[in-house]
Amino acid sequence: MSRAFALWLLVMLVLPFGGPAPALAHGAGWQIDSSAKTILYRFGYTDGSAMAFAEVVVTSPDGKTWQKARTDRTGHFAFGLPPQSADQIDLEWQIKVADGMGHIVQLSYVPTAKDDAPPHTQTGLSGTADLVDLPIWVEILFGFSLLANLFGGLFLWRKRAAQNATPTPSA
Repeated sequence: MSRAFALWLLVMLVLPFGGPAPALAHGAGWQIDSSAKTILYRFGYTDGSAMAFAEVVVTSPDGKTWQKARTDRTGHFAFGLPPQSADQIDLEWQIKVADGMGHIVQLSYVPTAKDDAPPHTQTGLSGTADLVDLPIWVEILFGFSLLANLFGGLFLWRKRAAQNATPTPSA
């Protein structure tokens, strides 16, 4: 087998793995359904599965922890706001949800005046995109980088093997 054929065969075997591949990862997000006294969130992943039993921390506008809890098996979590005076309206509440496996959803909730704002309902899941949701040019560049590193490593390995194989002149 000639060297050219061996190199061609190696390129043909490696080339299919050098390009972009579909990602099997997913991101996390939320869905909200609020009434006058209770805010109900559904936390889930972008593939449609629920963020079951994820840790939830609600922080009040003054920076104190208001509530610590977990989502239920369907990814739902609800919290109630305390009675608020007019000067407390439009203050930001922080909600952080972590599933313990690297997915974290951070969002803020700003209550509005109850008189002029109808209950808020959101039908779709909002949130972060897939963990590896990159533009196509980045995926192509990554593929070329893999190929360049593979062939560069092979080149350096052969060069070192050739240097070790040459006899050293003895004196």
